[in-house]
Amino acid sequence: MKEKPLGKDNSELQEILKRYENLKKGRSHSYIDEESFEKIIDYFDEKEDISSALEAAEKGAEQYPFSSTMLIRKADLLIATHKYRDALSLLDHAAMLDSTDINVYILKTDAYLALDKQEKAVEILEQALALFTGEERISLLFELADVYDDYQEFEKVFDCLKLILSKSQITREALYKNLFLDRFYRKE
Repeated sequence: MKEKPLGKDNSELQEILKRYENLKKGRSHSYIDEESFEKIIDYFDEKEDISSALEAAEKGAEQYPFSSTMLIRKADLLIATHKYRDALSLLDHAAMLDSTDINVYILKTDAYLALDKQEKAVEILEQALALFTGEERISLLFELADVYDDYQEFEKVFDCLKLILSKSQITREALYKNLFLDRFYRKE
């Protein structure tokens, strides 16, 4: 069981939760900023109370209808509750508001895979690869490799991994060290 955080963070969270309850009860003087809504969602999500987390995400999306973050958080919870088509609709809207959030593409991939639409998941990731560079691009390549792995397209998994290694010096170094240690310890 997790211990409750002590001190200022806990009292701040308790104050946010109190304001949230007031908002739910219709007390109009209860203002909650976007960051606080995220804390509320996280609180319920960590307690594995998905329905309360989803309710908080819905309230947050109502308060901040042009916030891609709120839409993405709500979509993530919809995916957790197996409402994939609703999540995809929200993610499309979130992408119109902010197409630079990698979570839009990763969550769309998750939803399409849950709907057993591998081709669409691959298409989404390939589109996203054109938008991102650096570590985000590497994350997307790992996602794409996982999709191919799930569907046992191992040649394509290998192609993704080669691209990752060609783009990331850190990953390449880690791989070489891992191979060296593996060979060293297997000899003994």
